[in-house]
Amino acid sequence: MYQVEKDRIMHYYRFEKEDSDCLVRLRPLFEAKQKEILDGFYGLIFSFPQAKAFLKDEKILCRHRESLGQWLTALFSGQYNEEYFFWLRSIREIHIRIGLPSRYALAAFSFIRETIIGLLLQRGYQREIISVNKILDINLDIIGSYKIRETEVHMLSDAVLLRRAIQSGGILPYVQPVFDAGSGKVAFYECLMRIQDPDSGEIHSIASLIGTAKRLHLYDQLAEIMVGKSMDIFRDLPDSFSLNLSYRDIVNETFIKFFKSRLKDFPNPKRIILEILETDLIEDFEVVNRFIREVKELGCSIAVDDFGAGYSNIRNLLSFNPDYLKIDGVLIEAIPNDQKMANLVGNILQIAGTMGAKVVAEYVSSKEIYENVVEMGIDYLQGFYLAKPFPAAHLILKDKDPEGSDKRRE
Repeated sequence: MYQVEKDRIMHYYRFEKEDSDCLVRLRPLFEAKQKEILDGFYGLIFSFPQAKAFLKDEKILCRHRESLGQWLTALFSGQYNEEYFFWLRSIREIHIRIGLPSRYALAAFSFIRETIIGLLLQRGYQREIISVNKILDINLDIIGSYKIRETEVHMLSDAVLLRRAIQSGGILPYVQPVFDAGSGKVAFYECLMRIQDPDSGEIHSIASLIGTAKRLHLYDQLAEIMVGKSMDIFRDLPDSFSLNLSYRDIVNETFIKFFKSRLKDFPNPKRIILEILETDLIEDFEVVNRFIREVKELGCSIAVDDFGAGYSNIRNLLSFNPDYLKIDGVLIEAIPNDQKMANLVGNILQIAGTMGAKVVAEYVSSKEIYENVVEMGIDYLQGFYLAKPFPAAHLILKDKDPEGSDKRRE
């Protein structure tokens, strides 16, 4: 395998025996200058917090410096065989395992290149610069591009998963109950997109796949499938449910035409809550406000999702007239240990009261958080402590709400 990779890369960079011989002739110069180069290198690399954290131990730093010295020596060894390429790949794998940013490798190579070329120019070695650039480019190709290659591999894998899931009907609505804090009963269900691998049956959250979906122009198709399936499931159920819409959905004329068509055909639009991120509300006030007015006229309610995470103008927010404020989960999880966060949540409750909006606490993940938010008077509760998401299709098989998920009975 490494022989094939070696031959391919050497051919691509037109690295010949003359280049190898040239580098061998330069070896004495750079062995003499190695300490100077390494001192300058670490002066640069310690500006990267992640590299500094990794190399903070003296023993690790010594081993790293020794390995880097070996790498510099190998640059001018003239021995660029399969073993050399295997070694370079090992360096790349180490970088991947410790999560070293790609900019670390790029900055390191930039410094090494500039330093080496500077030394060559001082001695009038113009022709040798060509060979040095070739071997550095080969090394950068293998060591420095690992993040790009990883991204490409993951994107290809995600693309295959998304396309096959679409073709096989594997875009699945899951739901997570939102409980009334007073009665303990389910007030409504939030619909969440899940992707099912058609081969393994494994379920994936859309969160890790959304970037690929947008790059491959699959996002709009996924949005329509998700909304359509969710509305089909809840059509003949008595429950209220929420759908997550983004700013991208709202400004997509094709999607909005599709959604309004489905909405007009839905037996009771008053059971539908549309969740819009607080940060999306400030993208284009007029466009978002117009959409909210239109869907409210058709019977839908509006929830501002992740409230407290953005920088909404309160006057604008009042004009949206939201029915629910879903407090950002980061704030909720911090309540037990951070009084400032607790005070901020208290302020949000006051704002909601001014608007006439109900408040939902997301990320209720423990008994302590549950008791805190109930004591604060928050209206609705949602989180893994109360109930985890499950396939929306299971609701059709249920004769009653899953009240057994109410942890207050324990």
